[in-house]
Amino acid sequence: MPTRSLPALFALPALLALPALLALVALLLAGCATTGTGPAPADAPPTLTIATGFAIDDLDPIENAFWGPEFGYIELLMHPERDGAPTPWVLSGLDNPDPLTWVLDLNGGVTFQNGAPLDGAALAALLTFQLAENPDFGAGLPGATAAATGPLQATLTTTRPIPNVPALLADEAMVPVYDVAAYQAHRASGAPVTDLVTAGLYTGPYVVDALDAESMQLSPRPGYWDGVPALEDLTVRFVPEVSARIQAVQAGEADIALYPPTASAQTLDGRTDSFYVTGQPSGPSFMFQLNQRVDPFGDPLVRRAVYSAVGYDQLANEVMNGRYAPSTGLYIDSRPWAVPTQRTDVAAAAALLDEAGWAPGADGTRTRDGVPLRFTVLTYPQQPDSDVLALALQSQLGAVGIGVEIQQVPDINDVQEGDPVGWQAAVTSNGFISFGGDYLTPVQRYLRTGGPRNVTGVADPELDALVDELSTTLDTTARDDLLRRVQQRVADQGHLAYLGIRLPAVITGPAWRGYEVPISNLWVDARTAPAA
Repeated sequence: MPTRSLPALFALPALLALPALLALVALLLAGCATTGTGPAPADAPPTLTIATGFAIDDLDPIENAFWGPEFGYIELLMHPERDGAPTPWVLSGLDNPDPLTWVLDLNGGVTFQNGAPLDGAALAALLTFQLAENPDFGAGLPGATAAATGPLQATLTTTRPIPNVPALLADEAMVPVYDVAAYQAHRASGAPVTDLVTAGLYTGPYVVDALDAESMQLSPRPGYWDGVPALEDLTVRFVPEVSARIQAVQAGEADIALYPPTASAQTLDGRTDSFYVTGQPSGPSFMFQLNQRVDPFGDPLVRRAVYSAVGYDQLANEVMNGRYAPSTGLYIDSRPWAVPTQRTDVAAAAALLDEAGWAPGADGTRTRDGVPLRFTVLTYPQQPDSDVLALALQSQLGAVGIGVEIQQVPDINDVQEGDPVGWQAAVTSNGFISFGGDYLTPVQRYLRTGGPRNVTGVADPELDALVDELSTTLDTTARDDLLRRVQQRVADQGHLAYLGIRLPAVITGPAWRGYEVPISNLWVDARTAPAA
């Protein structure tokens, strides 16, 4: 798998003092300081250009539909909410009359962009197709079936109680709303995937007019079912380099830049052409993943030692200048089931390493049988904070005798999934509450044996039993207790930890300074417009 090494700037000594580290990060981002052209005229039509670090390859609903809800051309059945309780979106209602039955009612007048109606039959076809074609949705609802039960109604029948159905229907990776019949006809025809740009598969307020390697161009959909879209024009530019995204805003070439590094907030202080705008977090932001399939992380003592040596308060309040909150576990403290399982304890980390047989040498580096204790941590350019966090980890872990090297790779998912034993550790932006507000699916995906995103190789029968019981428990009190036990088991075995709780942020130009950073990366909807 091809990789790209970090620039020389990031090849820092393991014990580099954090003040010097932060000064270098600020220097790196200072290149973003350009002279802007200023806001558009006040009477200009409402348009929006977004610069993102991720490219959208095509409009295939199986491969790439998760981008659609973020940019306004695809909708979901349920809408994520900040309190974790999804509300109806394309649906008008979702009822659970008995443990194995969910009744889905549609809003009237919803059509696909090709003019076909979204009725009960089309909804049942969508659910049936996704259960068969989307492995995550099928795994979340094993053996479930769907049938039309009214002109605007479908009924989902499960084989066991599934407490997180509303959250599954609010997750962009599970059931994007699209015309299954039209998509099946496209697949049967053998036509190229580029033809899907004109297929009108979706129901969203914006229609994709053009898509290439550089950008996506969208326009408002006439006759949209939920009102008149606010924007006259929408452009999504694919700009992998973070400095280029920020400069695009400063030059007036983009209105909003996504995925800015937290350190860029300092470089924008006092500027009038670009603003660091934050929202409210729904959970911890960056996983610190240790691959249990390879040395030295097959040993739970080493994993626990590494997590104990991390300075969580320092990461949030010094490295990220208070624009993070310290992570105390898998969830934010406001969740009723959250358990504080993470704390910095350097003495405990040293004792665990001693117990595991890793002894400090004359230079402080720990070794066992002549082999130094060191590992490589992966970062990736789409999330620049991963580099900053890794640099701090390099310093913090060096203080207990653990050597850390940093390698930036172009696509971290390709590395982790393409070669399960070809990497040791990674800093990745993955939450433990799903986009739809789901607490269950991330546990199943990341920590259960054989889970589709269990890239670290966790294989823990005791944890599996807890997750399986959690997966069918409808009673809230019992479910919360199970979640607490899951968290404690994860901590006791060193299966996973989070490095911090990032305040979600974008960088905007002057006209969009009042932009409300949304939940679940839903950057654009029918009502998105500059603040009055």
